[in-house]
Amino acid sequence: MIDAPPRPARKLPVDIVVKRAFLYAWESREVLLPPYLIYAALTILADLIIVHFVGPKNPQPEQIVTFLEELFALAFAVGVHRFVLLGEARPGFAFFRWDRHFVRYVLITVLLLILMLAAALPTASAALMGGPPNGAIVLLGTVTLFVAMMVLTRLSLLLPSAAVGDETRARQIWEATQGNSLRMLAATLLTSLPFLIAEVATLNLLPDDETSLKAALVKIVLGLLAPVQTIVLSVMLALSYDLLVRGNGPVIIDRPRR
Repeated sequence: MIDAPPRPARKLPVDIVVKRAFLYAWESREVLLPPYLIYAALTILADLIIVHFVGPKNPQPEQIVTFLEELFALAFAVGVHRFVLLGEARPGFAFFRWDRHFVRYVLITVLLLILMLAAALPTASAALMGGPPNGAIVLLGTVTLFVAMMVLTRLSLLLPSAAVGDETRARQIWEATQGNSLRMLAATLLTSLPFLIAEVATLNLLPDDETSLKAALVKIVLGLLAPVQTIVLSVMLALSYDLLVRGNGPVIIDRPRR
C-alpha cells in the first residue's frame, strides 16, 4: 500500500486576504452596522463621561472604563468571527458574545499579550537602566521582537478557533501555518496600518484641554475608528483561519455571508 503524499502547505494570499477583509466588512454592512453603532456609541459615551464628569486627576475610573472597553471589543470580535465563519448574525446586543467562547477568547488574548511582553522585556529592561544605547542590545531586541511577532501572528489563529468553538490545538495551528510566518505578519500589519496612521493623526489633534469641544470631537473620531479596526482585523483572521487551518477554498473570500 502506497501512502498518499502529504498535502502541500497552503500559502496565504496576502493581497487577496487584506483586500477582502476591508471589502467583506463593507459588503456586510447591513449586518455589522447595528453592533458597530452600539460599540461606538458606548465607547464614545464612556470616554466623554470620564473626561467631563470624573476628570483627568482621577485615573482609576478611566482605567476601569478602558478595561471594560477592551472586554467589549473582544466580545464584538467573537461575534464577527462567528458571522464570517458560521454565518451567525444575532441582532443588536446579542451580536456580542459573553459565553464560554468569549471566555476562551479572552484567555488566549491574555496569553498572546504575555508572550509579546516577555519578548519585549529584555529590550525594555535595558532601556530602563539608562545610559547610552547599546547597539548589540538594540539589535538583539529588534530581532527578538520581529521573531516574536511572526510567532504570535501565526498563533493568533487560535482566536477565531476559540470564537467558533473549534477544538484546534496550538500545535495544529502551528503546523497549518507552516511557511506563512512572513505572510501572516504582513497581512496583520497591512490590515492594521491604515488604522494606526489614522489614530496617530487624530491623536495629534488632541488639545491640552481635554474638556474642550475639539477634544470631544477627537474622542468621537477615535471611538468611530476603533470598532472598524476590530471588524476588519477580525475578518482578516477569520479568512486566514478558514484558508490555512480549515483548508477551505476561496468561497468564503469571494462571497461574504449575509
